[in-house]
Amino acid sequence: MRRKPPYRPIGEDGYGRRSFMRDTICAALGGAGLAGTFGAMLQGALAAPKSPKPNLIPGEGYAGGKNEADDAVKTGTFFFPRLKFHVKDRRFDIWDVGLSGDVVLRRKLRELTNINASEEPVVVSLDDLDKMSKYPYVFMTSETEFDLAPKDAENLREFLLRGGFVHADDCCHRNCKGRIMRSELKNGEFEYIVRAETSGIDGDRFFMDYVRIINSLFPDNPMRPVPSNHEIFRSYFQFDKCPMMQGVDHGMWGLFEKGTGRLMTVVTPGDLHCGWMNRYWAPEKNLEGIKMGINVLMYYLTH
Repeated sequence: MRRKPPYRPIGEDGYGRRSFMRDTICAALGGAGLAGTFGAMLQGALAAPKSPKPNLIPGEGYAGGKNEADDAVKTGTFFFPRLKFHVKDRRFDIWDVGLSGDVVLRRKLRELTNINASEEPVVVSLDDLDKMSKYPYVFMTSETEFDLAPKDAENLREFLLRGGFVHADDCCHRNCKGRIMRSELKNGEFEYIVRAETSGIDGDRFFMDYVRIINSLFPDNPMRPVPSNHEIFRSYFQFDKCPMMQGVDHGMWGLFEKGTGRLMTVVTPGDLHCGWMNRYWAPEKNLEGIKMGINVLMYYLTH
């Protein structure tokens, strides 16, 4: 049984979200982590040497014919890391399923927004909090159950308390496609149901485990459904609800920071990641998954 880490209220010490973001961006200036639109501005303010005043010639602009566009501030680089974690049933897709979907989303970020998304694949692990903290936005997915070692669970909690963000997406179990069964939900808590061997398993085991684990790490602040009027559904593209590629439609669930209401992590039940892969459905449906993935990312970047 996983040992629950001691509860530490947000803001108890001086190493909160603000300092985490500051340290992360400073690390990004060295070439890793988030140095996006905001990081680039800080990079210019903190690291760039003072530029001498241009030698202006009346009526001719910059001496030597230099174009002002040459000095334009260029954005930094956003990395989209995949989280490595332990999966119980290794017969089915594990943490690195469908990496081609990550490639597509990174490309669409560049095409549909002004985010300079790196094409470099990055993997972070919960057993290395220092490395993970260099990438404050992390994506994870799998199609089956998972658990966390006590230390990994503590690191996940610390990562979220520092201001890191995890987008977890349930990759639907292949044995359940076409006959998905909604898991029981009693008094706000998920409950496993033993199924006959011929029926496969529930189509939302990853979703259930993620909610259960986060709730064990934040027992006085459990995850709950994200309302349809939340800004995450309008942070870049317009949605009325979280789109479903396949799976069990629980809606998006999130962990809301006490005091601010900021989403610290979300879990999507509808296999958005398979939509990113552009393999299984019509282009219009796949694009909905891509757009929602971008919305989650844009929400984080603006909060």
